[in-house]
Amino acid sequence: MIRGWQRKLFREVPMNLLLVDDEEYVIESIKKNVDWDLLDVEQIYTASSMQQAQTVMGLMPIHVIVSDIVMPKGSGFDFMEWVRREAYEVQAIFLTSYAEFDFARRAIALDSVDYLLKPIDFTKLTAAIRKASDRAKAAQNYQVYRQESRIWEQNREILLKNFWSELLSGRMKRSAIEEEIKKRNLDYKPEDRFLAVLLHLSGRGGREKREHWDEKILLFIIKNILGELAEEYQVTLETVSPCRKDSYTVICRGAVRNLERLSEEGVFSSFRNLLGERMQMDIWCGAGSSVEIGVLEDCLAQLQDMRDNSLTVWDKVLYLSDFRQPCISYQNKQRAVWEALLGEQKPEALIGSMWQYLTELAGRELVTRDILKSFRMDITQITYTWLAAREIKAHLLFAGSENEQYYQEALESVEGAMQFASHLVTRAVEYTKYINKSESVADQLKEYIDTHYQEDIRRETLAELVYLNVDYMSRIFKKEAGISISAYLMQKRVEAAKKMLTQSSLPINTVSIYVGYSNFSYFTKMFRENTGFSPLEYRRKFKKNQENREERS
Repeated sequence: MIRGWQRKLFREVPMNLLLVDDEEYVIESIKKNVDWDLLDVEQIYTASSMQQAQTVMGLMPIHVIVSDIVMPKGSGFDFMEWVRREAYEVQAIFLTSYAEFDFARRAIALDSVDYLLKPIDFTKLTAAIRKASDRAKAAQNYQVYRQESRIWEQNREILLKNFWSELLSGRMKRSAIEEEIKKRNLDYKPEDRFLAVLLHLSGRGGREKREHWDEKILLFIIKNILGELAEEYQVTLETVSPCRKDSYTVICRGAVRNLERLSEEGVFSSFRNLLGERMQMDIWCGAGSSVEIGVLEDCLAQLQDMRDNSLTVWDKVLYLSDFRQPCISYQNKQRAVWEALLGEQKPEALIGSMWQYLTELAGRELVTRDILKSFRMDITQITYTWLAAREIKAHLLFAGSENEQYYQEALESVEGAMQFASHLVTRAVEYTKYINKSESVADQLKEYIDTHYQEDIRRETLAELVYLNVDYMSRIFKKEAGISISAYLMQKRVEAAKKMLTQSSLPINTVSIYVGYSNFSYFTKMFRENTGFSPLEYRRKFKKNQENREERS
C-alpha cells in the first residue's frame, strides 16, 4: 500500500533549463528544434557567457544546464566547476565542435549527463535533456524523501514516546492496547515479549547533589549504556521513561530467551555498576521477567512495590521472581524519648536518636516505604503538637515548596527521612527560640506596619507573618512595644497624615485614602483623637504658625 506521503514523493516536478552559448544562433536553433512537448521543461533561460550564467543561477531555480564548452571569458567547464563548488543540484549536458578526448574526460569528471558534438543532432539532444530531467527529478524526490523520512522518524519517536507514557501510567486501557498499536502504526506483534526494569537514582552526597542532575543527560546516559548492552543480546531498548521522582522505567523487547539472558548473565548488574561509576550515584535496580505487552503495567506496579519494600538495598539487582517482602510493622518505642528531647529543646540529641533507630532497621534491610511513612507521621505529630502548645502555627511555619520537597523525599530513603526530620526539628526549635525573644517578633511586626500602613492590615495577616496565634501575637507585641498593635498602626498613619497635610496641598480626602482610611469621617475622628484637631484645623494652624515665623524673621 502506498501511503499519502509516499505518493507525494513521486509527483511530477516541472524543470527549469539554462542554455549557455556565446553564439546566439545556436541558442535559437536549440529553442526551435528541440521537441519541448516531449519534455517536462517549464522555463528556458539563456546566457551568452559564464558571468551571465552565474547571474541566472543566483536568481532562478535551475535544474538542467546545456552549455557550450569553448567560450571567451570562461569555458563551459569553468562554469560547471563553479556550479559544483557552489553546491547547486543541477544536471549538465555539454556541447562542443571539438571531438577531443580531454574534453570528454573532463565532462565525465564533472558528472555530466551527456557530451554532444556540433552540429547538434536534436533527436540526441532531446533524449539527453529527457535523461537529465529524469535525473533532476530523482534528485529532487530524493531530497523530499529524506526530509519526509526525517519528519516521519521524528513523528514516530513522538508517537512511541506517547504510547509508552500512556501505557505505563495506566491511562491506556488494556483492552485498547492492540487498537492503539495499529492506530499509531507501531511494529509490535502479539508474540512479542517485553521486560520491565525499574531504576532509582540517588546522588552520593545527598539531596544537594541530586538537585544538580540534568534529566536529559541522565536519560541519554541510561539509553547509551543499556542500549549497547541490549544490542549484544539482540534485544531492543524500547523506552526509558521517568516515573516517580528520580526513578525511571526501562522497557526492553526481544525473544524470551534473549530477555532471560539479560538477567542470567548479569547484564543489569554490569549496567548498574557502569551507570553508578559514570554518574557517581547509588543505583537501585529491580527487574521483572519477560511478559506480554498487556501485562507490563502490572509488572511495573509490582516493581514499584518491590522498590517500596527494599529501600536500603543498593548493592545488587533485585528480581521479582526472587523477592520476598519483609514482614515488619512500625513499632516505635522511642516516641516518648523523642517527645522529651524536643521538650528539652535538644535537637542534636533528638536527631541522633532518630538516626540510630532508622539505621538499625536499615542494617537488617527492613526499611520500607510504609515504615518511613509511619516515621514521618510520628515526627510530624510530635513537632506540630509541641509547636501548638507554644501557640505557633506549624502549618504556616512549614509551608512552601522547600518543605514540600523535604516531605516527599522522606519516603524515598533513610537519608531522605532524616533530612526531613532534621529540617522539621531544627526549624521548630530555632523559631521557638526566636519568638522567646519578644522584641524579635515585635520588631518584625513594626517593620511590616511601617512599610504597609497604607494597606488594610488585619491582625490575622500579621499573625500569619510570624506564624503565631492572633491573641498570643498581640500579647507579645503589647508587652514589648507598650501599646497595642491597633494603637501603633493608628499612630503611624496619623504621623504620615501630619506630614502630608503640612508638606503638600493634596485634598484632605486624598490624604485620608493614602494613609489607609477609606472612610473620611473615621479618619477625621481618629486624627482628632490623636492631635486635638481636625485635619483641616491642623493644616490651617500649621500654615498660620509658619506665616508668623516668617514675619518675625
